[in-house]
Amino acid sequence: MDTVLSEVGRQTLQLSYPDEVDEVEAALRRFRGNARRRPKPPVGMGVELLPLADYVIPVLAGLFGIASGRIAERATDALTDRTRALLAELRDRPGPGAGPMTPEQEREVFESVLLSLEGKVSPEEAQRVAHGVIGALRMRSTGR
Repeated sequence: MDTVLSEVGRQTLQLSYPDEVDEVEAALRRFRGNARRRPKPPVGMGVELLPLADYVIPVLAGLFGIASGRIAERATDALTDRTRALLAELRDRPGPGAGPMTPEQEREVFESVLLSLEGKVSPEEAQRVAHGVIGALRMRSTGR
């Protein structure tokens, strides 16, 4: 499952914050090592200094049903069963066979990402990341 998080995390950041793509692998290691604890900025520094990848990886893990807990529940609250099934398909067997997301499903995922990032990053950053997630999922569903 780390491969899925790495690939989609990279694509998400490539589309939304290209300067942060190199942070994905380190964020994935931090996520796996501290899955129960949220990453913290250096003492005396603001949250805004954390790489966005440290927020993107847990959100994706929740969307793909890889993580459990509050973050995952929050990420999937806005998703219908049909969208959850499509995301599971994209997680396990990416490509045209999974089919593209409908506009309604894209809106669900977009809202889910915004909800998951609420209070963690600025609303503008959350929207930019959500657009990146949608773009990465489109790429995954087409196999490109």
